[in-house]
Amino acid sequence: MWRLLFVTLMASTLAYAQQPSATSNDNYRVLLHSRSLEKQRTALRAVLQDPVEYVPRIRESLRDYPRLLRTDRVAANRAVYVSALVRDPSFPRLLVKNLGNADVLDECMYACPIVFALTIHASFAGWKLPSTLDSQLTTVNDLEGSIRNVSHLTLKAESLDDVVQGPWVESHRKELEGKTEEQLIQMAGPSGKSYDSRLFAVFRLETLVTDGRDRVELYLLALNEVRDASEEYREAVYQAIYRAELAEARSHAVGATH
Repeated sequence: MWRLLFVTLMASTLAYAQQPSATSNDNYRVLLHSRSLEKQRTALRAVLQDPVEYVPRIRESLRDYPRLLRTDRVAANRAVYVSALVRDPSFPRLLVKNLGNADVLDECMYACPIVFALTIHASFAGWKLPSTLDSQLTTVNDLEGSIRNVSHLTLKAESLDDVVQGPWVESHRKELEGKTEEQLIQMAGPSGKSYDSRLFAVFRLETLVTDGRDRVELYLLALNEVRDASEEYREAVYQAIYRAELAEARSHAVGATH
């Protein structure tokens, strides 16, 4: 009887240990649903300190991504962005399965969260693009192009005019002049004074990021993205993140040689 009781208790303990803790659930819920940037930042810090604890929850969200797009688009895409930052090797397989889904194809008419996340995995986490992907899918073509573009990326600071032109630029140039990367991130975030100001701040970040010090803050911009008809804000955030990730990867490579 004592042996049976001991085995039962051990089984219960193991089952409990495999369940996400209340804290991990709360942090993940904050990342997917909270509008508070400070709460998101605190929750993301907790996730990055112990990512293994959150992997099962992220996997669940990635499996349900098409359904989540229909019911809670913001949470669905935030889960994909978090997965790109946590970067578990099990994530790409789940993301790839959704490339041909009708709801995902609708979401991916322009800049696409799944394409972004898979580009991060391929460019900075050693994931290889499967040869069996359907080349007729626009998402697959976009993914191949995105990976190729990142492979040619440089960290040379560029002019705002390299990414956007026209009289619209001149009306915003003055408010961007002399701004640091941190100031631009604040302008581009949810506390930005207008959509136009947020958009031009992130356009400037797309040309200005040359190191990885604000990498996590850039992911927070993705979590709080502004939606527009052609996803210009989203695309500019992606480009800024690619630059930060490249800088981070290069700094680690240099550190490994010393």
